[in-house]
Amino acid sequence: MIGLYDHQGVLRFAGRDTDDCLDYADLFGLGPDGYSLQPLTATVEVPHLPRAVSVGAYQST
Repeated sequence: MIGLYDHQGVLRFAGRDTDDCLDYADLFGLGPDGYSLQPLTATVEVPHLPRAVSVGAYQST
């Protein structure tokens, strides 16, 4: 996701890619000096956690 922010820092549009945002800017007559594009998604690293063991695994048969 890409966000198009106006010159005041207000998020005006969120699109799937840069082309979507540029189409929005063109539709509303925003020139290149009237907006900025920023990624809206970030890479999140999930820590490695030990696997849980079910209670039944410790019962002897």
